[in-house]
Amino acid sequence: MKKKKLIVCDYDNPKGYTFPSFGFGSSEKRIWHFAKTASELEDFKVVIAGPLWLPEYVPRAKYFPKRLNSKNCDEFLEKYGKFDYLFAGHEYFDKDEWVIPFEKCADILISYQLHPYSYKKVCFDGKKKILFCYSEQMMRDYKDQKPIKALLFHGGVNEESYFIKKSENYLLWIGRIDKDKAPHYAVEVSKILGIPLYILGKTIYQPEYFEFYKEKFQSDNVKMLGVKFGSEKMDIITKASCAIYTLDKNYSEAGAGVLGEILSCGVPIAGMTWVGNDAICEAVDDDKLGKVIDASKIVEDEIPLYLSEAVKYCLKLDREKVYEFGSRKYNPHKLVKNLLDIVAQIRECN
Repeated sequence: MKKKKLIVCDYDNPKGYTFPSFGFGSSEKRIWHFAKTASELEDFKVVIAGPLWLPEYVPRAKYFPKRLNSKNCDEFLEKYGKFDYLFAGHEYFDKDEWVIPFEKCADILISYQLHPYSYKKVCFDGKKKILFCYSEQMMRDYKDQKPIKALLFHGGVNEESYFIKKSENYLLWIGRIDKDKAPHYAVEVSKILGIPLYILGKTIYQPEYFEFYKEKFQSDNVKMLGVKFGSEKMDIITKASCAIYTLDKNYSEAGAGVLGEILSCGVPIAGMTWVGNDAICEAVDDDKLGKVIDASKIVEDEIPLYLSEAVKYCLKLDREKVYEFGSRKYNPHKLVKNLLDIVAQIRECN
């Protein structure tokens, strides 16, 4: 069988995260995980391009150390020839300076909506340039880009999910300690239920949020663990009794990677949605996986109370069923193959 050829590009980011990143750097982890997983598929040959790659973490891929542009794309073509597909961060597609050399190097260009972004123009046509989105909310928000819906999963280095039948008695919240992510709701849930809350994360963009709720975060029932990654992070996840997912009403989640990580460990999720078609609704789309409350129909002060009831529901779920269902849903090889099969079908039709 002739292997299909795929290029996966890094991008220059202001925080200088590598591919893969460690701790935060979710978009970088997702692109790395996509490249690594695709390289493990039998029918794909993968080249990773760009100076921010740590190639030892994609051992089955070839490595082109330069970021593809008009100055070096001919060098790439001379070395490897033209590829079938190229995968890159969505920010690239607003700029012809990147798209033109990309089109020289591959027949079809692919991206995934990694975080909220304001496009300056229509960048995707659904045929030669394809954008994938995680949720119905993202499909709606980026409808001008002719997106295609597909789940995608990512983890970090040494962050393989695993299952234990008996949990320890704590709740878990993971993410940025910012207004966008609104973890103060989870703190209130912990207080209502009298169950400790472990928080994995730190403040990045909105330090004033943490200062405003500092007293809550420093309460006795909250354990602030900071940023964890690798096997230590997975140990903390898999031992949790229940995870809590929160967000601010003005924030759109493109597709939280932690949701797949949590469910793949057999940990149910008690979550909240403001719109009813967002990332948490895509992840917890079956009552075997957890419970999602509609925050738009609740007085804001009562959200922690309703979330507490959702946690109580989750604590009664069969963790083994959560694990079986969650790990099957978020199998990375299945999801990457599905996404690439969609692209292949579009290519055949055109």
